[in-house]
Amino acid sequence: GPKVKDGSSIELIYSISTASGQYMYSKGFGYEKVSFGGKQQSDLGLDSMRVLIGEHNVPVGIESALIGMGKGERRRVELPPGVGFETSNWQPEPITRRGITQIEQYKRKLVGFGSQPPFPAETVWDIEVLGIRN
Repeated sequence: GPKVKDGSSIELIYSISTASGQYMYSKGFGYEKVSFGGKQQSDLGLDSMRVLIGEHNVPVGIESALIGMGKGERRRVELPPGVGFETSNWQPEPITRRGITQIEQYKRKLVGFGSQPPFPAETVWDIEVLGIRN
């Protein structure tokens, strides 16, 4: 089947956590709730993100990891800040209150706060390609 390459349009699901394993937020992995048919249910199979490789609507480290992946393939990616959220203007953004809190805490870790010096914390992404259009 087709593989992800530069310029591919893909359907992506993802889950993001801290390097220590604390869940941040996700889309399409079944950890979040979406409104469907008038009720709240798991987003597994109901939600995904369209990504155009090269447009940086996900961090460049994720774009690089996606290259060569096939439909249905899943990868875990450890993302240092240099190729992380700052390279995608903090996209994809969380939509839940918990996710927003998590990303704010992460930003504070990167820049330092109080007596805490800046810390180049990684994020860990589980990604799965649902579809590829080349």
